[in-house]
Amino acid sequence: MTFAENLFIIVSVIVFIILVISVKKINWDKLGFSPKPLFNGWWQIILFNASIFALVQFTIVNKFLELPSWMVDKDPLFGLLLITFIQEIVFRSITISSLERFGKQKALWGSILIFVLFHLIAPYAWSSAGIIFAALTFVGGYFWGWHFLKFRNIYLLGISHFLVNLSFNFFIIQFLIK
Repeated sequence: MTFAENLFIIVSVIVFIILVISVKKINWDKLGFSPKPLFNGWWQIILFNASIFALVQFTIVNKFLELPSWMVDKDPLFGLLLITFIQEIVFRSITISSLERFGKQKALWGSILIFVLFHLIAPYAWSSAGIIFAALTFVGGYFWGWHFLKFRNIYLLGISHFLVNLSFNFFIIQFLIK
């Protein structure tokens, strides 16, 4: 995609998010923008990210799975950071907050389902690597949804999601063992 197309998509999504928040009148606390205290739940994020990072790096180094180029391309860092925060706002803040009236468990599973289906839209998702990616997306969606319901901290989730995506882009262990 061109820069203009990417910019259009990002601006459209941001406008959509603002409209949804305005129309639904969801307060900032419920959306996870005012966590108290700010770093509550940080150790769960570190443990989750370290586990995913180790799993991804181990898989790559030992060539258990040949990751396709779309999964390991070096995304621009700012764009990746922006996209992961937008996804967390859409799939955790807005989706869970909107579905919570049906119960926390239904909100959690609804957000996981939508998150995984969103990642299965792309044509590449229907390969063996794509199915494994969907399983990882399910695990990530469950963890981030659980964490959101427990701590309401969208900032930690955005950073966590960014670091998980980054673990596919940079193969640190591979360079260390050479």
